[in-house]
Amino acid sequence: MGWFMEEPLKASIQHGSSFRPVVSFALVEEELSLKTAICAALAVGVSKLAYYSDWQELPLLLNVGGHTFDVEDIVYDIRSMKTKISFLAMNCDRISELPDSLLTQILSYLPTKDSVKTSLLSKRWEFLWLRVPVLDLKVSDFPDENYASFIDNFLEFNRNSRMRKFKLKYDEYTYDDDRLAGWVVTTVDRGIQHLDANGFETDMCIREFMPQNIYKSNTLVSLVLVTVGIENPEFVVSLPSLKKMHLEDVWYWDDPLVIEKVISGCPVLEDLVLIRAIDFCNLDDLRFLRVRSQTLKSFRLTFEYSMAGTYFSVEIDAPRLEYLNFNDNQSDMIVVKNLNSLSMIDIDTEFNVKFGGSPLEPEDLRKRDIIREFLTGISCVRHMIISQRTLEVLDRYSKLGPIPRFDNLYRLQAAFSRSMLQLLLVFLESCPNLENLILDFAVSTEPEQDGLTYVPQCLLSSLECVEIRELILGEGTGKKLVSYFLENSVVLQKLILRFKDSSKASEDSDIFKELRSFTKRSRSCEVIIH
Repeated sequence: MGWFMEEPLKASIQHGSSFRPVVSFALVEEELSLKTAICAALAVGVSKLAYYSDWQELPLLLNVGGHTFDVEDIVYDIRSMKTKISFLAMNCDRISELPDSLLTQILSYLPTKDSVKTSLLSKRWEFLWLRVPVLDLKVSDFPDENYASFIDNFLEFNRNSRMRKFKLKYDEYTYDDDRLAGWVVTTVDRGIQHLDANGFETDMCIREFMPQNIYKSNTLVSLVLVTVGIENPEFVVSLPSLKKMHLEDVWYWDDPLVIEKVISGCPVLEDLVLIRAIDFCNLDDLRFLRVRSQTLKSFRLTFEYSMAGTYFSVEIDAPRLEYLNFNDNQSDMIVVKNLNSLSMIDIDTEFNVKFGGSPLEPEDLRKRDIIREFLTGISCVRHMIISQRTLEVLDRYSKLGPIPRFDNLYRLQAAFSRSMLQLLLVFLESCPNLENLILDFAVSTEPEQDGLTYVPQCLLSSLECVEIRELILGEGTGKKLVSYFLENSVVLQKLILRFKDSSKASEDSDIFKELRSFTKRSRSCEVIIH
């Protein structure tokens, strides 16, 4: 078994009855060498990387334009095979023949802890790690507080060179006395491209706030801040190169519009993640979240406070947004505008109707209008994933107003219970061109609705594939759903049924025979049971 790599490095070595182009530098099995070989492949522009043995070949990644999957993920995938991994030896050490500039690029793909380990390989590698323009550390990798002197010495050694990436992750409830902010100042001033600061919070509600020079960087491409604080910038934000921003468990201090100010200074921002955790210290001033961007393509919002009240609101205005992951149970007012490019949405929200927000009742139509305008604002979407708790709110909403049409929707994944069969048909009626439907079926304690009484347009003209998950053998509502789709879907090509307890019955059991005996309106429909 071994590795083969396509251009630009090639060599032929016989393995069994076949010839493979391979790249390696030793007969080793340690994880460090595994990572280093993968990183070498990435650094030299390898187009294909595969694990193989005499009986199989498994491609692991495609490296297109220098972008690939995380090295740690690849190593995990290989380890999960539970197969001995070895590297084929060459006649010479091909990797060590590479110039220092390329070797340091290879090491830049590794965490600094692993990069340092390569100093043991040979004299050639002894000090290479010190010239890597990346510092990627976890405080837990160091005994006591030795990490601070290590970082200081590394930055001092590279004081005349530009840092490409600085990544530091603290342990929970570590106290660092403002050293993180100082390192951020230093690396940003040196033209950092990728900044990833995962800070700390003490049990006394103390955490570090980021320096304001992060708002004035011509080189930052990605910014990840976790468990830190940011203050209102005292000047116009200018981040002309920033494409990715990830803010998680961040305190927003002094100004409720701080996020809007930051985004306004990011003219090429494409990917935004905002994850808001529970603020036990009550120091988060961000009551109104406004996301306005002409370039944003992907936005993920997670806001899971579950606190009573109507304090929070969110507005999204992004005409080029293609992907939206919306998990917000706290905002009472939700406004979406100009989402004309939206292709996929993942919705998991209760619209704050259960925790002290505006009620969804006939005598108070404010929440009804908010939900209607939200659904109308996302109605151009092509692929939707929607949670059960969102559908439970929409079930109540459907009794107060109509669900807008989703004419472009071709793929829907929804979590339904037997108490929402009427809503299932109402929702499908709003999707006249639906082609693929995935139902995560849940057996609730509430009584079954007798809702399968008519046939939505998509079943008559466009629905080609239905997958029903989490079915239970012998459960009545699930069987009704199967029979309903088979009897009423005109162009259905495939019905996939996934049972929780399918191992308890063979395919020759009476239950499986009954499912396969249901009348099929589409003669070409294939029933697949898992």
